[in-house]
Amino acid sequence: MTAVRDLVSKAREGKIWRPANRRLFTAQFFRARADRASRYADNEHLQGAVDWLLRAHDASSDGGVSGRYHLGRGWTSSYPETTGYIIPTFLALADRLGDDDLVRRARAAVTFLLSVQLPNGGFPGLEIADNRSEPSPFNTAQIMHGLTTWHKRSGDEEVLRALERAGEWLVSIQDPDGAWRRYFYETTASTYSAHLSCWLVDLGNHLGREDFLEAGRRHMEWVFRHHDSRTGWFDLCGFTPEDHAARRAFTHTIAYTLWGVLHACEGLGIAEGRTAVETASRGIIACLDRESWIPGILDAEWRGQASFACLTGNAQLALIWFRLFEANGQQVYRDAALRAIELVKLAQPLTNPEPGIRGGIPGSEPIWGDYIQMALPNWAAKYFIDAMLKKEALG
Repeated sequence: MTAVRDLVSKAREGKIWRPANRRLFTAQFFRARADRASRYADNEHLQGAVDWLLRAHDASSDGGVSGRYHLGRGWTSSYPETTGYIIPTFLALADRLGDDDLVRRARAAVTFLLSVQLPNGGFPGLEIADNRSEPSPFNTAQIMHGLTTWHKRSGDEEVLRALERAGEWLVSIQDPDGAWRRYFYETTASTYSAHLSCWLVDLGNHLGREDFLEAGRRHMEWVFRHHDSRTGWFDLCGFTPEDHAARRAFTHTIAYTLWGVLHACEGLGIAEGRTAVETASRGIIACLDRESWIPGILDAEWRGQASFACLTGNAQLALIWFRLFEANGQQVYRDAALRAIELVKLAQPLTNPEPGIRGGIPGSEPIWGDYIQMALPNWAAKYFIDAMLKKEALG
């Protein structure tokens, strides 16, 4: 009965009586998970996600991208963190589609981000309606990724100054052991901050800043002190102390950790990074083989700990596996990436009449799962688009 009451409560939160919401609920309730193919072409899935992301951008009037579409509350305010790393996606789409409007959108996003940078050089966490004053190291680094991509393309001097200030702030608050704790989520050091240091390393290489590179090296040393070389698992890769104690995490933060380790180590010339990510990937792929899907929470032995999928994590893992395939040519990684993408495609509502739903990627599948419950977050669409573009590029 508890499970039934919980589902009823979620249905009420998601305003299931609205026809478009009920249609999404019904589709996800009755769709059995299976390793089967979508009936739509890849280009239809890609275009649906692109159109949704553009609507998310248009939903905000400040140049940022709305954080999510919530079934009960509609579009939310701009999210600086994800607006930052959507900039490279806008630019990649501009090149792929030959659409200058996407360059204009990237520029608008840059202007928005410069307007919210804090005096200390950091950028605020959370969505802009919830916080304009408290800095976040992790979110700052994700924004740096977008601004670095823009600077490489434009040479914008104002962006360069913003990047230097952001990087210097991150170095100034790093703890002596290489971790980031001050201003971090729940003030808890987490190894998914590898996805922070990798962009600091990226910027260090771009600007020739040895202090940024050295901070990245110290952080990688700290991250690898929490590495289980047998399984490839990195302890402390979840959001909360409870996750850390249970040695579990959403696939979203697992993928942040693995991509961060891979990208940072490549930027620093550390060979162990790819080996560690390959070991972890083999464990996750074994789970995919056993279950025919990827549970949204995995533990340190790569066993499922959830009855829902984290679709953002699927798309991120696909990008990691495509990258490993490009590096070593092992078909197992390409095949796994394609399967992970297919599971996201099956959950994408392409014909829903509600513009805030149609073409977007739910946080969880089913949408009442525990990751970004009852909403379609902009970062899920971003990573799905990135994965679809990489699939297209690899042929």
